Amino acid sequence: MAPKGSGLQLEPPAVPPGAPVQASGSGCDPGAAVRLSIGGATAADTTAGADGGFQATLTTGGTEIGQHEVTAECGRKLAAPLDIVLVSQVGGGAATMTVLLFFLLIGGWFYGHRMISHLPARRTR
Repeated sequence: MAPKGSGLQLEPPAVPPGAPVQASGSGCDPGAAVRLSIGGATAADTTAGADGGFQATLTTGGTEIGQHEVTAECGRKLAAPLDIVLVSQVGGGAATMTVLLFFLLIGGWFYGHRMISHLPARRTR
């Protein structure tokens, strides 16, 4: 059982594939070796400080999309959830082109209407 005030925190708790994650924790024995794993695969190794706290940057390189458990083992086992998410970004180019096209069409209609309205009327004989 981990002592009170111990635990593992991840920042950010959700990342796209390949993005780094900052892990920090407390509750280890001072100077203990800490092995951090994502879903059982080693992601980083560090050493606990004099206060039993540690920090490390985890690499998520080959980790698949989904929810994974990150563990820190230092004589105790600390855990935290990590979400690897697929991030998509909708570009603003399509919206800009739509607005531009709209104004071009309105301008063309207005210009064409002005051209026709200034033509002399045909007189019938």
